[in-house]
Amino acid sequence: MTGAVGQVEGEVVTVARHASVYEVARRMQREAVGCVVVLDDGALPVGVITDRDLALRVVAAARDVGKTSAQDVMTTPLVAVQAGDPLERIIACMTRHAVRRVPVLQDGRVTGLVSLDDLLVHLGRELDDLGSSVSGSFARSRAEARRVVAIEQLRSEVETRLHGLREQVDHVSAHARETLMREFDAIRDRVRRILR
Repeated sequence: MTGAVGQVEGEVVTVARHASVYEVARRMQREAVGCVVVLDDGALPVGVITDRDLALRVVAAARDVGKTSAQDVMTTPLVAVQAGDPLERIIACMTRHAVRRVPVLQDGRVTGLVSLDDLLVHLGRELDDLGSSVSGSFARSRAEARRVVAIEQLRSEVETRLHGLREQVDHVSAHARETLMREFDAIRDRVRRILR
């Protein structure tokens, strides 16, 4: 299975590293996302904050949401993939770092976000496509098998009829029999050439 990140990437929501976690949570709520990428002052990605990070690192730790900044709770160093990476590399990266979402970078800038859900949808489509392809191949194979069986049945029927005609010819005079035998042999040869 191969494919470019561009086929599965979702839109990414970013926040400044100095934004308060309250602002981060409000932004996540407004955008209906579970993850934001944190940018430094030069708009380069430096970390990620997930809704789980907010629950564990802010709420559970009883931190002040107005005084705690994004850079205080973000996951860093940034785990990211490059635009155009094959799916195998993305999956390996997510597995190695035990993350469910990774930003997609191009020339150091964030161009998208790939989530485990995106990958599952993409892989599901690929499996559907594969299933359709296998199903189509199976149908073609069955049609080919039926054609082969039909040809074999036709060949058997022709052989049986020719054998019966040959037996009838045995009762006819020698000269007539010789002429008919040549004709039958010529017909048999033509039928065999057609059926091959």
